[in-house]
Amino acid sequence: MSMPPLWLLAILSLAGGSGLALGWRAWALRRGVVDAPDERRLHAAPTPRGGGIGIAVVLLAASPWLGQGSAWFAAGLVLCAGAGLVDDLRPLPALAKGLLQALGAACLAVAFPLLPEVWGPVLGHVLAWGVVLVLVNFWNFMDGSNGLAASQAIFVAPGLALLAPTVAPAAWLAVALAAACLGFLPLNFPRARLFLGDVGSHALGYAIAALLLLVAGTPGTSTWLLLLPVSAMVLDASLTLLSRARRRQVLWRAHREHLYQRAVAHGWSHAGICALYAAWTLAAIGLALYLLRQAPPWPVLGSVVALGFGIIAHSLLGRAWPLPAATGHSPHGSTAG
Repeated sequence: MSMPPLWLLAILSLAGGSGLALGWRAWALRRGVVDAPDERRLHAAPTPRGGGIGIAVVLLAASPWLGQGSAWFAAGLVLCAGAGLVDDLRPLPALAKGLLQALGAACLAVAFPLLPEVWGPVLGHVLAWGVVLVLVNFWNFMDGSNGLAASQAIFVAPGLALLAPTVAPAAWLAVALAAACLGFLPLNFPRARLFLGDVGSHALGYAIAALLLLVAGTPGTSTWLLLLPVSAMVLDASLTLLSRARRRQVLWRAHREHLYQRAVAHGWSHAGICALYAAWTLAAIGLALYLLRQAPPWPVLGSVVALGFGIIAHSLLGRAWPLPAATGHSPHGSTAG
């Protein structure tokens, strides 16, 4: 199936993401599918959730043009985003939600193993499965500040695609994802009138994982470079989990300890948080594109130095925004995003 021009895809995805979000918001308000404010959340008014369903639908509609593996991509998206949608409409037991995520991740891993020529076919599928699960959950964890998860996807998607400009499906998926998020964003930023919900954050993490796996096998692209565009989200989520593990806290219990949540607690605006994370991500993408043109070992060394700097920055900001004496708990996903 021949691909339509990218400009047409962008227009259709923008319109789809916007129109479906508006329609869902009206329906959710009528049916009472809202997040009510309380002491655990970052928003102050009842806000409809599940608006990311429009992004998921756009990605599903675009999937036939991904070429080989498109059916597996679509099946995994339905499972991962569907698990989030069910949870947005009524609480889904954690075990059932995790199982659906695992099945969805397995679908994508079947189609796009991670560097099978390096790791072998079996381990390549297993590693890809882990990548999908991590990014689906990390995007869900980081969906708690107005515009953060969607704006990061807008930057990260083209950033990953630019690392492999010869891979047409990557460009196609990146444009569809970024444009759909851009259509959704005015309802979520700077003031949130609609939340992504788990359906949206799951779809974003899943699509970013698909892009990363599509680009990973491109000749001349170091796998380390792929970590740079997603580093803002991955560093905050992973370092927060490690910190909780050191304190022997239950890792899957909801909390308000991510760096962006602590920034809000210390007076930062949602717009300021978006700008901070966007600045890091754009700088990381620029560095990745520069290192892509350098001979080994500079791509690996540059990536390691940048990630190390990110870890130090996270630690310093964590000291500037310390945890309160008794940290509250806030559900991951849809607390404000």
